[in-house]
Amino acid sequence: MKKNLTMTLLGALAFMAGCTSQPEGVPVTLNVAEKGASVSPSMYGVFFEEINHAGDGGLYAELVQNRSFEEKEMPEGYHVEHGRLKPAPVKNHLSGQVNHGASFHWNNEPVRAWSLQPADEAIATMRLTKEKPMFETAPNNLEVTINKADKPVQLINEGYWGMNIEKGQIYTLRVIVRKAPDYTGTITAKLLAKDGKVIGQTNIDVKQTDAWVDELKVIEPTSSDNEARLALEFDTTGKVWFDYVSLFPPTFNSRYNGMRQDVAQCLADLKPAFFRWPGGCVVEGISLSNHFDWKKTLGDPAARPGEYSTWGYRCSYGMGYHEVLQYCEDIGAKMMFVCNVGLGCQFRMGDASPESEIPTYLDDCMDAIEYAIGGLDTEWGALRAKNGHAAPFPLQYVEIGNENWGAEYDRRFDIFYKAIKEKYPQLTLIYDDMSGLREENRAIEKTDMIDPHWYVAPDFFYRNTTLFDTKQRGKWEVYVGEYACNQGVGGGNMNAALSEAAFISGMERNGDLVTMTSYAPLFENVNNREWATNLIWIDTDQVMGRTSYHVQKMYAENRPTYNIGASATTITPDSVEYRSGAIGLGTWDTEAEYKDIRVTENGKTTTLPDLAKATEVLTKLYDGTYGNNYTLELKARKISGAEGFLIFFGMSEDGKQGYRFNIGGWGNRTTALQQLYAQGDQVVSREIPQRIEEGRWYDIRIELTQRVVKLYVDGKLIIDNELKPIPQKFLASGYDEETGEVIIKFVNSADKAQVIDFTLDGVTNVTSEGRAITLKADDLGDENSMDNPTKIVPVEKAYNKFGKTFSYEFPKYSFTILRVKVEK
Repeated sequence: MKKNLTMTLLGALAFMAGCTSQPEGVPVTLNVAEKGASVSPSMYGVFFEEINHAGDGGLYAELVQNRSFEEKEMPEGYHVEHGRLKPAPVKNHLSGQVNHGASFHWNNEPVRAWSLQPADEAIATMRLTKEKPMFETAPNNLEVTINKADKPVQLINEGYWGMNIEKGQIYTLRVIVRKAPDYTGTITAKLLAKDGKVIGQTNIDVKQTDAWVDELKVIEPTSSDNEARLALEFDTTGKVWFDYVSLFPPTFNSRYNGMRQDVAQCLADLKPAFFRWPGGCVVEGISLSNHFDWKKTLGDPAARPGEYSTWGYRCSYGMGYHEVLQYCEDIGAKMMFVCNVGLGCQFRMGDASPESEIPTYLDDCMDAIEYAIGGLDTEWGALRAKNGHAAPFPLQYVEIGNENWGAEYDRRFDIFYKAIKEKYPQLTLIYDDMSGLREENRAIEKTDMIDPHWYVAPDFFYRNTTLFDTKQRGKWEVYVGEYACNQGVGGGNMNAALSEAAFISGMERNGDLVTMTSYAPLFENVNNREWATNLIWIDTDQVMGRTSYHVQKMYAENRPTYNIGASATTITPDSVEYRSGAIGLGTWDTEAEYKDIRVTENGKTTTLPDLAKATEVLTKLYDGTYGNNYTLELKARKISGAEGFLIFFGMSEDGKQGYRFNIGGWGNRTTALQQLYAQGDQVVSREIPQRIEEGRWYDIRIELTQRVVKLYVDGKLIIDNELKPIPQKFLASGYDEETGEVIIKFVNSADKAQVIDFTLDGVTNVTSEGRAITLKADDLGDENSMDNPTKIVPVEKAYNKFGKTFSYEFPKYSFTILRVKVEK
């Protein structure tokens, strides 16, 4: 259990919303001599996954899309039906059921990102073939047949929503091509501006016939264009085949096959302590047949097959394991490798490999470790050296599985943990904790770290800054590997950023338990948003950090060595009430029926129609709006399925916002109250162990009285939940041993400025001059955009009124960091 160092929370001040009066100054005492939890140097890192074209078309510098012509290759057993990709039927190892209805996005262009000009089949045609491939591992090539050449014919690649071409830069073009004897003309590579003007070109020398030629050229453009395209131009009739077409700008640290300079620098500016890769859901794949295969990302980029991504497009495997390890070394970050334990994505198909194949997945993980840090006398260490890096790479962490849960995952985790730890005791091994820190749902022998994830609305982060205060210490450390405020905040606004800043203050304060964190997802190409809210936005010629990016950067740049003691004062809030709204019924992964449904409000009882078959999350939303002072009674029976009952109240007309009692949820183990938002839900009550039996009628009663809701099952009170105001103001404090500064962090999500009267104890002297770094907005809905990327950015200023006692006014809608020089 965490011991508070003062009579209130260590380094945290939570002021509540809706005050009837706002005092000019709230007194806070900080005790520098009262040493709290240390804050780990590994605290702030990044999590990369190929989603939203984060790699291809994002961090990876390649400008040509579908460069190897492998885009139409499907995972084993998959097929296209009605324009959608359908997986091969497999059994979900948790439910035992086969999902026959699942389908996923599929691009139905004949050759993605490539086109012929003029687009006239009488003049020229193109088709994909597997004839005479240059590399068996990437067998597709493009056959172009020119039937008429009165005017030049162009094969054009659009890039990733255009190519950013800059005058003064040198671009490296690689083309693997062969021609038939009947093609006797030339091939010219041209960079075309948006208006079609040629802004750079070079000739492709193909003297041999019917044999692959691997050509490397450079192009120096004469002007710039951020929507350019690459054209391969033909001036006579005949056939030509292309196996690979690649165009690279200068890369970060001038690395071969490397990262895009501006994006890589934007990420490096976060000073990440670690880099997690390759995911995320891509680790597991929709099913195991398309899980990420790190071995196929090694070697010649032209020989890499790529893989259909879980997120609806093909990952080229261009930004591979070696490139990521090199990038980690370049920016001073440790590497975290995420391995597959033989389980497909449990949110999708959820298949499990046969028992006999578990050693294969374990061997694959051990090989990945050996590639990164193995000696030159090992198979994979020797290959690393052959690929140009004899010294070990900075691999430190291995996450065993990704977003897996259940008995089968726990069993496999133990197998992997024991084997890896025995050979590599220096590595930190991580368990993916999808239970939300519910220890009773874990059945593993041992782990170094657990990794819970939170994707939530702002209220959750504001309310849960103390979430880790009472969690058990000593068994493992916590890596919050995926978290973000992404519900009800659009693409991510100031409210999201401030709620994250508040939550981070709680994680930092509990640095003896939470030693690593990473926001997710990391990147989005603005032309391909698969996930609603992401940290960094990318376009062809621009990269921009959202407001949340600046919160992350401010925390990383102002990490204290340890926390210090603090007093706390709470401003008494006005009360809040449950919202009025409609009533609804449903289930999840279950079939149930409901009858004898009655609502008693203001002494009047209304009977609602029975629901004979509930199979959807919100099967029935009844007409009518009820206030927040009534009793709902009904009978419920589970017919079949994996869970229990869902009972809704206070619902909006569109059924997207309100409250829900989840009775026998989470695998028929737990009952809790959830608040619903337009983009998700979150638990807002205690979680009570409960199991719902099939075939039995349950008497359910919900009593709602403004601020309190009670759930009774068969006459027994299960949940008694009082709605409490949302905290709006948070303070965390620590000491930086390297600079001798007290670091004060203050989040103010209220619509008024807040004055704090500070007293610094445990110091002999305070320097009056220091720094204040402030991120603020005019409105909680404000956000940066590609048109205005610096609308909300940190502003640093000198402040010369620090002392043993001083006052500071924190603006509304702001996150502020004060750095105060002291002598102890």
